[in-house]
Amino acid sequence: MKDYEKMNQTEKQDFLAKLSSMYYDKSMTQSEIANELETTRFKVSKYLQEARDKGVVEININYPRQRLKTLEKELVQKFELKDAIIIDNQTLPYDEIIYALGKFGAEYLQKIIVENDTVGVLWGKTISNVIKHMKPTNKMPITVVQLVGSAAKDNLLIDSPELIRRLANVYSGKYKYLYAPLYMDNDYARKSFLQEPVINDLIFSASKSKIALTGVGTVNAVFASSLWKDYLDDDINRRNAVGCMYGHVYDIYGNITESSINQKVIGVDINIIKNIEYRIGVSSGKLKAEAILGALNGNFINVLITDAETATKVLSLKSGLKN
Repeated sequence: MKDYEKMNQTEKQDFLAKLSSMYYDKSMTQSEIANELETTRFKVSKYLQEARDKGVVEININYPRQRLKTLEKELVQKFELKDAIIIDNQTLPYDEIIYALGKFGAEYLQKIIVENDTVGVLWGKTISNVIKHMKPTNKMPITVVQLVGSAAKDNLLIDSPELIRRLANVYSGKYKYLYAPLYMDNDYARKSFLQEPVINDLIFSASKSKIALTGVGTVNAVFASSLWKDYLDDDINRRNAVGCMYGHVYDIYGNITESSINQKVIGVDINIIKNIEYRIGVSSGKLKAEAILGALNGNFINVLITDAETATKVLSLKSGLKN
């Protein structure tokens, strides 16, 4: 076979497609493919991975996905939501739950996005998974923006700048980076920074979002990064903080806490975010139930996509809250 590294892009695509067909369509083993192409099994494995990475091969796993309409209706009524999507996770392992949340999240997002929409995107593995499953039938002009500054995640592939680029590319739309960190410690510097015309314009554009797509973070998870620990008050946990969304720390009742970190956020004002038409929260796990309940009570999200176990825990916590 011709040296792969000397092939042009079209030749590489054709080669990867041929090799993938041998493996997936003809059920040939990697050793058989290696013999036929006069290469090594190691290289065949490498080419198959490259074919998946480049989208030559797309693997769709059709897990059984059942929505629990009664539970959805209860959540919508209890929290006055625009929508709720609850998947039955009774027999699903964690990885399949995350997969299903991504599929449902993508389907919901595709249903509500129309031409010229502005979509605000936060960060995280769950949101990355939603975008991964986006397969709109029509390309259209949309704008994807950051609602707040970059969280500087250790994995840049799940931080906001990368996610807004990916979502915009799915629709052949455009994206606008907010060239800023999530927090700025010096109040004078922060206010001066926000007055810069380019930053002011970006935040103004983001404030016009019709849709916000976000995960729901616990305080411990969000601030696991050593970068942000220095911004925390020593007594943040004594302020009854349960979650963090849009960079703001809140309690189980949905109140923004008095922690000074809430005064350091770079981005769209939290009260403007709470007026975005679709505020979609995608999250899973009983450990996040308190954070989700606080987000619902605080009106940070009005569309919830989660699993039945988590939803049931949220409702149980809600019933035990003192008014």
